[in-house]
Amino acid sequence: MNRVMVQPNPIKEEAVQVSRKLVSLLLREDFEVLALEEFRQVLCDGLEAHEAAQVRFMKAPEIYPACDFIMVVGGDGTILRIAPDASLFRKPVLGVNCGTIGFMSEIEPEELEMVRMVKEGSFTLDDRAMLDITVYDDQGNTKYTAIALNEAVVTKGFFNRVIPLSVIVDGQEVVQFSGDGVIVTTPTGSTAYSLAAGGPIMAPSSDCLAVTPICPHSLTIKSFVVSAASIVTVMPEYKGHQVFLSPDGDTYELQEGDTVVIQRSQRIFSLLRIKGQGFYEIIRNKLANERTASK
Repeated sequence: MNRVMVQPNPIKEEAVQVSRKLVSLLLREDFEVLALEEFRQVLCDGLEAHEAAQVRFMKAPEIYPACDFIMVVGGDGTILRIAPDASLFRKPVLGVNCGTIGFMSEIEPEELEMVRMVKEGSFTLDDRAMLDITVYDDQGNTKYTAIALNEAVVTKGFFNRVIPLSVIVDGQEVVQFSGDGVIVTTPTGSTAYSLAAGGPIMAPSSDCLAVTPICPHSLTIKSFVVSAASIVTVMPEYKGHQVFLSPDGDTYELQEGDTVVIQRSQRIFSLLRIKGQGFYEIIRNKLANERTASK
């Protein structure tokens, strides 16, 4: 585990500064450092000339097979953006938290030197389930596909009040309601949007998915959990409503007759863990920090 790809969030100044510090540290520790060509200026502007000369800048298709693991500097959103490619090439990710809570990020900026533990083999892999998301038209033709680590959200347009929709699990309708939309989440995503919408927290090892209605216009519609092997189908009722699909923050506008099918993917996303913290310890610490920061 010597070849590391550094992936900064280029629009966060703190993440850029921490990424430059990280690159210098990695080079001193005799890691081979790789980065995408698009980050050449972002990283090199803060490096010594001899350091910049040692970084291998590569194109996206070639960089993933060339690295052993990826260090993502930013927040959970930055990890989500790289998750599809990282999972495709089975490259584990070590996150450096420059965001707010950072449930998936393992270390803080002041803990960068802990990366030595990776070279020493003192780490574990935390494997996470992902979602395959497919949009079919009313003829059954595939219109759009995506893969997500956190969630698939079907939601109303900005000017809509509510949208009527049906949620079907393994061919049987479970619930029909009007509201702002619905979230289908992995255990990883259960601490994100779904949690804010009233969904359950699920341990990453849980073999299940959660379906969480968003602001349902009903007193009885609640979040529910299904087997990870289940196929969840969301059928919005359009009739002039603007409806969007959002896999991990991306946006795709659905059209009349479109149906969204969500199921567990064959791909696995892996996080590098070096602190030995348990999931509930991470949850407790992160949420406690959030409460402290909000005071």
